[in-house]
Amino acid sequence: MRQLNEIGEKLKQARKVKGYTLDDLQQITKIQKRYLIAIEEGNYDVMPGKFYARAFIKQYADTVGLNGDQLLEEYTDAVPHAHDEEFVEKVYTGQTRSGKNIENEFLTKVQNNLPTILIGILAVAIVAAIYFAVIQTSNQGEEAMITKDSEAITVSSAESISESESEPTTESAESDESEEDAQGIEILSSTGSTTTYSVTGTSEGSILTLTATGGDSWISVEGDGAMIDAQLITDGSNLESKIPDDTSSLVIVIGNTPATKVNLNGEDVPYAPESENSVRQEIEFQFE
Repeated sequence: MRQLNEIGEKLKQARKVKGYTLDDLQQITKIQKRYLIAIEEGNYDVMPGKFYARAFIKQYADTVGLNGDQLLEEYTDAVPHAHDEEFVEKVYTGQTRSGKNIENEFLTKVQNNLPTILIGILAVAIVAAIYFAVIQTSNQGEEAMITKDSEAITVSSAESISESESEPTTESAESDESEEDAQGIEILSSTGSTTTYSVTGTSEGSILTLTATGGDSWISVEGDGAMIDAQLITDGSNLESKIPDDTSSLVIVIGNTPATKVNLNGEDVPYAPESENSVRQEIEFQFE
């Protein structure tokens, strides 16, 4: 009885070191909580059998970081020995034989009904071939109804568009697109340590590039309250962040402003005069 208590205490301490509760251990091992309590208390009478007692102890030990086999070997005289192994082996063998009998019966049925199955498959194939032949013949008849006159009308309509009319339209579209994509950055307000910019004309897929020049700088980038990037950039290196589409507010915290260069979509962003000498700077881009 003393050795059983020693096993239970050793397992209990290992569980606590792992930070597991009995409920946690029940969920991990799938062993009922009452059996886990019985193991810790050395009460194996509540176990469903000797085989399960040894199996549960081993699984408990392996889960909490102990060697289950070594623990059973150390307390081999105390832990009940499983004479049920022969029964388990017989059950497994019987199940295997039953499975083989079922498989043999299935193969016999397939062989007996094979001619009928083949005839059914052949009938389906013939029906499918006739169906597709009818469809193809119908399509060919419809194609033959298209006259040469209709083709001539289509070509004539396409050629009626003059080159002089199309060129101004193309130039006008390119001009409008260029004006829409032009990026504009304007300072809205600045307190010295915080500067707010208004950004207009920015298309999807914006790129923010922060470059360390003359020292290291800690950087964090948030878009609409969600963290995008945060890291230390060393002198001469840069941090390139892709801004998610539909971002309305982008906040950058710079730990070393004099040594950090800000670039948005290929355009350098100047610091506000009030913040040029500020070591820590918080910048907000508001996308219009």
